[in-house]
Amino acid sequence: MKRLKKRIRSDTHVSEARRPRPRTWDRNVYLALLVLFFAALGNYVAGDRLFLRADGLVLQDRTVIGATALVQVTKVAVRPGQVVEEGDMLLRAESLETLGRLADLSMREAELAEREARLQSELTVARELEPRAEQRLTELTEREETLERLETSRLVTSARRETLSDTRYDADIRSATLSAQIEGLSGEITALTDRRQQAREAIQELKTRYRNGLHTAATSGTIGDTVPAPGEVLNPGEPILTLYWGEPYVLAYLPQHYLFDVAAGEDVIVTSGNLTRNGRIDAILPMSTAIPDEFRNAFRLRETRQLARISLAPGPNLPTMASVRITREWKLPERLANVMENVGATFRLSQSQ
Repeated sequence: MKRLKKRIRSDTHVSEARRPRPRTWDRNVYLALLVLFFAALGNYVAGDRLFLRADGLVLQDRTVIGATALVQVTKVAVRPGQVVEEGDMLLRAESLETLGRLADLSMREAELAEREARLQSELTVARELEPRAEQRLTELTEREETLERLETSRLVTSARRETLSDTRYDADIRSATLSAQIEGLSGEITALTDRRQQAREAIQELKTRYRNGLHTAATSGTIGDTVPAPGEVLNPGEPILTLYWGEPYVLAYLPQHYLFDVAAGEDVIVTSGNLTRNGRIDAILPMSTAIPDEFRNAFRLRETRQLARISLAPGPNLPTMASVRITREWKLPERLANVMENVGATFRLSQSQ
């Protein structure tokens, strides 16, 4: 029930000073902070549905120099972040295992060369004896034919003819042995020559790859953040050095649930700290992956995002492997714009009727 007249308290004098009504600014500040808190929470949880906000990394093409065997670094000529040119010396890493393999291959090649030389000598002797053996066989054959004619006239005894026949048989065996020996030695020498060639090629290839442990820059670029120290021992498969080269680009992790469309060719803004650089989406890669830990949302720990490659326009240099934020000028999502346009058209039609 509404009062018709405010009742004056009996203990209040008419001329008594009135206290002003208490201000309500503290309540307003509390409500404003509460609204800001929930707005920030909603923006943190679902802001990606309305705004293009993606995280990414600045990357470059890279070449990793790895240890193919157990190596020990003996000399380092570069520092982390140093710019090098093609052909510059990076480091020297010696491998006792590779040196041992080179020694074994060289010894094996020397043994094959020695055996080939011995067989070549035997082949030379056999080739020199073969014409003599054939000539001897021809002479004995002619003598045997002569004795056969004389034997009919009883001028030669049978014992002499048998002795000559045995001698001719031995000469025939000798000639056939020399022919077979020449053929066998030729084939064996050919096989040894092939094996020596293979050994030489293996030695040359190993020397080319090893290069006395010297590693040089295959292209111009920048040394990574990890450089081994002299005396450090690395196991096979471990990376020794990383060389970054080429134009930097951004690998972005795009959210998969949003109310707008993202396509290749769109302009974006890449921000890293106080540095800002324009970019353009080159391609939306057909793959998704778990986002790195530094980009992980506390409310979506197992979130996966789609990858995109962004090229950078000329501007301030962004450090390689730096975390960046990708944004774009905000505009009303096309779906909401269509809905609002339909609602507006419906409202205007109803007003006209």
